[in-house]
Amino acid sequence: MYKGIVLIAILVGLVACGSPKTKQVEEVKKSTVQADHPGKIIYKRHCLACHQGNAGGIPKMYPPLANNKVISGDKAPLIKIMLEGMSGEIEVNGEIYNGVMASYKNLPDKDIAAVLNYLRSGFGNSGEEISAAEVKALR
Repeated sequence: MYKGIVLIAILVGLVACGSPKTKQVEEVKKSTVQADHPGKIIYKRHCLACHQGNAGGIPKMYPPLANNKVISGDKAPLIKIMLEGMSGEIEVNGEIYNGVMASYKNLPDKDIAAVLNYLRSGFGNSGEEISAAEVKALR
């Protein structure tokens, strides 16, 4: 009897550890990471520390990119900010910010377009898609 219970416990453990459902969950997790929007990956790498995961910024230093008229507005000024950076006081949504944003001219045109499109399509923003060719033209 004791050997039968042990054998059943081992079989249950083997099935649970190697079940197809467990493997499917792991595969979904892997594919989700690989399917990330390229702009999101670039945002995490270059923008997240200052502008935060929710694009809410840091009070008095780094403005929110969420619900931001500059993000949703004309393409050229937005692209120029990425290429040239900026410093000094700016007002966003009625608040004054005084931080420094580095230039990202070292990024490829397609990466700049991708991160800007990521911002323009989320966080309460909306704007026409920006192409790599448009970034190149303003470079």
